[in-house]
Amino acid sequence: MNHARRLELLGDAIETPLLVSKAPNLRYLTGFTGSSGWMLVRPGGAATFVTDGRYGEFAEELVGALPDTDLVVYTSGMWDVFGSLVDRLATVDLEADDVTWGFADEFAKETGVEIGPGSGAVEALRRTKDPDEVAALQAAADAGDRAFAALGKLVESPLSEEELGWRLIDEMREAGGQAAGWEPIVATGAGASIPHYRSGRNPVRVGLLLMDYGCTVEGYHSDMTRTVWLGGEPDEEMERVYRAVAESQEAGLAAVAPGATCGSVDEAVRVVLRGYRYEDHFLHSTGHGVGLEIHEPPWVRRGNDDRLEVGDAITIEPGVYLPGVGGVRIEDMVMVTESGSTVLTKSSKEPMGP
Repeated sequence: MNHARRLELLGDAIETPLLVSKAPNLRYLTGFTGSSGWMLVRPGGAATFVTDGRYGEFAEELVGALPDTDLVVYTSGMWDVFGSLVDRLATVDLEADDVTWGFADEFAKETGVEIGPGSGAVEALRRTKDPDEVAALQAAADAGDRAFAALGKLVESPLSEEELGWRLIDEMREAGGQAAGWEPIVATGAGASIPHYRSGRNPVRVGLLLMDYGCTVEGYHSDMTRTVWLGGEPDEEMERVYRAVAESQEAGLAAVAPGATCGSVDEAVRVVLRGYRYEDHFLHSTGHGVGLEIHEPPWVRRGNDDRLEVGDAITIEPGVYLPGVGGVRIEDMVMVTESGSTVLTKSSKEPMGP
């Protein structure tokens, strides 16, 4: 990952010194993965990274690879460090969607500088994935595909929903992925009618099975959902639901292109579901950005006029949920490219499971 280039771009984008504190942003700029870190970036790109003694050696290696960047490691007196850091600065922006009110208030009192809300400058850079990021996203998607390919083997022995989720994680690890910070959704039968179902001890057996899961590679997430029927055929109603969701997802994928608004992609999905009279059973947005966070901009939802750009990584994941009966969701990860889009997740969407 070209952290030096990212730091340079951030320095060019800001007009006020920015204290970066959000963990994914620190990782994006430096590769740092510890739980205690801050980075003061000044217009033009000069920066100072601050951490405590637990991460000093780790941070030293990372900061040493960055141009015009200093490292401060403290073991006590955090506010003394911050006071020295912002000495002679009139204003410092904090990342408003990360710091607490208490931290912001204390920072202003202890340092004496005027604080402002950060502009989302790092997130703006993170939105456009570079080739290294695309490679990590593809590797994470490949690991998810490998896990889905193993489904037949995994369900040969009796399993609960929760146990199948663990096995999917194990398969992704064997394929080079790391466990994500969220548990897989594995829902059987009527449980599939709850979009964010909490997997439990229900047995995985013949019938409806919905799996929403992913992993990370170098911090970058995969996210995929497949719905299948194990050991049999769906009833007439659920077969119709599956057909509606599959067609709506294809329409959504076809609508992804540079310049298309997020709202227009969402509407392409809804037009199909509306024709099947299932739109009222579509309980969430069509998709979201994915990268160092599992949910990040851009937001593919109704009324969003934000336009897709080359380098966006998003999901397209329509679903239809019938309370007490079941549900179907199909989700793929998609890269926006100059020619349109590329789907990263390759697993079969055939409804018949092993």
